[in-house]
Amino acid sequence: MIPFLIGLAGHSGAGKSTLADHLERQGGVKRFRFDAYYKDRSQCPRLDGRPHWDLPDSLHLAEAAEALAELKAGNDILLPTYSRREDRRVGSALYRPAPVIFVEGLMLFSNEAIRNILDLRLWLEVTEEIALARRLERQPDYDVEYHRRVALPAAREFVVPYRSQAHEIIDGTKSAIEVANETDRIIRRHLGV
Repeated sequence: MIPFLIGLAGHSGAGKSTLADHLERQGGVKRFRFDAYYKDRSQCPRLDGRPHWDLPDSLHLAEAAEALAELKAGNDILLPTYSRREDRRVGSALYRPAPVIFVEGLMLFSNEAIRNILDLRLWLEVTEEIALARRLERQPDYDVEYHRRVALPAAREFVVPYRSQAHEIIDGTKSAIEVANETDRIIRRHLGV
């Protein structure tokens, strides 16, 4: 079995994780947690003494690319278990390939090796304002000043320019069900089913 790897990128707060969770619950796709490849707090680039989580250098991208290549070859991997509460890896778990693997991540398309492994690259399109509002809904204590001063400029430099690398753009402003249905139609079309 050669897995079909689907990548989903877009702004933080666009709804990537919500969509991935929904598709996995519906069945037919297995989620790959790209966030598992964040570096430990002590290894992360720093800005004003704080970890700067919004840079490609805050992730083990080469390791993630290697893991995805192994899955693409039909091999099992050990997927890191990452604790956002502790900002570090706390273990790993066996991850077996599936016919369709769904990978979502903020900086997923920023790495050429990863882009080349993905069979289908999707971009979830929302405005910066909608993304921030959604982020605040799920994380009311989110630091808006950090967002405006650090996260947003980083997204404009390291996330948004790779929108052009997507095979398909999905309107993320629609309801969760409409977005999931559109994603399902796109996947089926690309799989030829």
